[in-house]
Amino acid sequence: MTTQEAWTPQWATHPGEHLEEYIQERGWSQAEFARIADMTPKLVSTIINGSNPVTPETALKLEHVLGLKAYIWTGLQANWDLFQARLREQEAAVREAEWLKGFPIRELKACGRLPQTNDLGRIMDGLLSLLGIGGPHAYEAKLGSLAVHHRKARTGTTSPHHMLCWLMLGEEKARRLSLPAYDPGRFKQGCAEIRSLTVARPETFEPRMLEICHASGVALVFQKPLSKTCVFGSARWLNDERPLIQMSLRMKSNDHFWWTFFHEAAHISLHRGMNFVDDKNGEDNDVEAEADAWAEEMLVGRERIDAFATTCPRTKQEVVAFADEVGLHPGIVLGMLQHRRVVPFSHMNDLKARLGWADEVAAA
Repeated sequence: MTTQEAWTPQWATHPGEHLEEYIQERGWSQAEFARIADMTPKLVSTIINGSNPVTPETALKLEHVLGLKAYIWTGLQANWDLFQARLREQEAAVREAEWLKGFPIRELKACGRLPQTNDLGRIMDGLLSLLGIGGPHAYEAKLGSLAVHHRKARTGTTSPHHMLCWLMLGEEKARRLSLPAYDPGRFKQGCAEIRSLTVARPETFEPRMLEICHASGVALVFQKPLSKTCVFGSARWLNDERPLIQMSLRMKSNDHFWWTFFHEAAHISLHRGMNFVDDKNGEDNDVEAEADAWAEEMLVGRERIDAFATTCPRTKQEVVAFADEVGLHPGIVLGMLQHRRVVPFSHMNDLKARLGWADEVAAA
């Protein structure tokens, strides 16, 4: 992801400076101008020295007397006020330097989401915009507003700061999409078609699954994982009519990829309005078990995979034959058998297809 940072000048002038120049050009004293403009000498003096603002009422008087439109005067004042606010934010950023250290600043710079600078004020400005909060003290409120059911990794290595950044990167992508309202029936039908794509190559399945999801009103986005996250995917709602499935391509094998998609699709189909984040080896609960069951049924059928697992397959030929029979990639079948501890995690892994990000594939 890359973003073009809008040009923001690192300076501003108070409208009083311009007023002083106009008065001098006319050859007036401040007292003379005050009488002509129907203003007090004190007000004119304090505007010129920058201690008083140009209000809309004052701007109209300046327009009448000097000819410069009122909106220009109020614009100068607004730019000055915003510049002063940014200076105060930069000062606050220095005080909040320790808070900033908790976030993946280097990674956010590398993906183009934060400016390439060591200026803490500009970094703070970019981070607050990404997180969608007004200041550091609102961080906990933001976490609470997401109301995420987090299936955390048992190792507990996930940083909530890094996780929130990953979620917000995906949310930014999703909000740029123009999609129809969510259609649950069309999405379920689409998932059945997407299942048939599991045997296809990425250049075939990726654009088609994006097209299917987006046509049903589901924002599907792929976002590289950040450090200190073990996240595979997330399913959540941006509003009542906009579900989002976000995937990290963690582990880069097709069994993890497809299981993650169908697991998150299950949350969207079964648990409307609830938000989920799923980490590696996360703890299960009833809601997660429901999503697992839906994904398993959609992919292969629970009775079918149960019956095959009881045969304790020991060869690649057996796995491939069953995969061909049910129309799945053998790597997905192997992953399900490994998850059930029917096949050791160290066996037959060459049946799985490796996936990667486009820039990594190009560089390989």
